[in-house]
Amino acid sequence: MFRGDLVGLIVLLNKNPFKATTRVFPPGFNFKPTAINKTRTFYEFILIDTNSVSIKHFKGPNDPSLNTHSTIQILKVLQPRHFGQNLNEVNKFLVPFDPRGYTYWDYIDAWNKVFWHHNNKFKHSWLIYFKTNTIYNFPNWFLQWWDFFGLILEIFPEQVQKGFAQFKKMYNSQESQIPVDLKYFSSFALSWIFSWQYKYKQVKLWFKSYPELLKEVDPKTSLFLNQKSQLAAFLASSSSKENLTKNLKEVLQLLQQNEEEGSSSKKEDTNSLEDDDVFYQNEDDCFGVLESIVRHHFQTQS
Repeated sequence: MFRGDLVGLIVLLNKNPFKATTRVFPPGFNFKPTAINKTRTFYEFILIDTNSVSIKHFKGPNDPSLNTHSTIQILKVLQPRHFGQNLNEVNKFLVPFDPRGYTYWDYIDAWNKVFWHHNNKFKHSWLIYFKTNTIYNFPNWFLQWWDFFGLILEIFPEQVQKGFAQFKKMYNSQESQIPVDLKYFSSFALSWIFSWQYKYKQVKLWFKSYPELLKEVDPKTSLFLNQKSQLAAFLASSSSKENLTKNLKEVLQLLQQNEEEGSSSKKEDTNSLEDDDVFYQNEDDCFGVLESIVRHHFQTQS
């Protein structure tokens, strides 16, 4: 999930997380963008183009433009060998699209980022399920996906839990790296609901409960990280190459201005220190003595 390095910035921008995210992420994004044209739709298109999933979006009865919920059926999960020897090679989409294609790394990202969808009401849910009578060969990275997006067995009906307990007794985990719960749900094509939401938390109150985790932060480092996140979000909001070029120039000018202001402030601090230092108050006498010593040294050498 995105989030770790941007949570602090979101809280600082606005206590309302829904308003704060509009200032952190570009329009249509609920994750940290790697490129402005790699939208959530782009990642959804990857999974559809590879016949990995079947997705259906359901509209609200009073608003046809509002996606209230979606279903995603997992048909297959491609392994590296399906992409050939070069995992960085771009596979072109079957229909025109921007970007024109994707790599295997984009394919892996798609399984994560496709789910970060919200409508303008900030409400949406996914019904996820496997296909019946299908044998799956899951790559190792998909096991991490399952740990995050998979189900919570404890909330399922008692009948399902009893069936899982019986299945677990018969399952030989030494012959397979696939977790028993993933094997159970993929074998019987069971479904579950995945939903997420932004939340605002009082960070100060949390640190009061865990004072041992409270550490002093270097003000310069904190300021730099905040500026870095803001600049990244500013550049990511560029809607075209021309707009990106313009934004880059503004960022460079801002950085140059800050650097010049920092240099001038350092000079002022140095001058103030010199005025206060007893050594510099007697600089004429000291430098006069040193000058005569240096001259005497050279005269002696000659």
